[in-house]
Amino acid sequence: MIKFFRRIRQSLLSENKFSKYLIYAVGEIILVVIGILIALQINNWNENRKLNLQEQTALNNIHRDFLKNKAILEDIKTSTELIMKHGVQILNHTGSKTKPDSEDIFNSWLNELYNSTPYYPQNGFLDDLLSSGKLSIFKNAELRNLLSSWKPEVEILEERFSTVDKNEDILNTYIIEHGSWLNADQVSENTNVTFPVSGFTVDNRDLLKVLQFENLVENLVIAAGNYYSTQKKTEKLLDDINTLLETEIQKQQ
Repeated sequence: MIKFFRRIRQSLLSENKFSKYLIYAVGEIILVVIGILIALQINNWNENRKLNLQEQTALNNIHRDFLKNKAILEDIKTSTELIMKHGVQILNHTGSKTKPDSEDIFNSWLNELYNSTPYYPQNGFLDDLLSSGKLSIFKNAELRNLLSSWKPEVEILEERFSTVDKNEDILNTYIIEHGSWLNADQVSENTNVTFPVSGFTVDNRDLLKVLQFENLVENLVIAAGNYYSTQKKTEKLLDDINTLLETEIQKQQ
């Protein structure tokens, strides 16, 4: 093909047809430019196709992880609700207020105060994107912003859990010194051990008469309430992220 064009140029020059040669040369340049543009367009198309495939894979992987994160968070919310619910039940019987009908009922409430659960979401794929600086693979700017705010939100949850855990430890120490966990564990459904009756004459309902116990339970309920509020905020962020992920996945199909 190159030899063919060269012969045409030589023929035009030998016949002293410079004007026709000039027109031909311009036409040849235009053809070369068009060829280059077509090649660039094909290359851009291939690159965009690769990026779209990478984005689709990333969208599906992140979506799978965040659906799991939603399920994990729902379980943790349920556990935190138990702490708040039974903590309030205990506070309804402190001081001069009426005692629970039986020690077993009260002991079951005590056990439910120890339901705090840390949040360990699946962040593997997102961590890879963040560490490699490839979060920009997502075209949707709002999705990028929400995903960037995910890790800081999880860190706040960790702080809230730490406060709940600390208050549980303080209350646990008080019960060890002034009550009987052996009595409480007799009604626990979370153990495979059948415990005997305590060798001491003790009724854990006597804890209700002490102001310090009331304060410790209330502190725990407040900490659990703060943890729960942050869980709901995190859940809203999760829902927003999953909605955007599902929208983007639909666009790719």
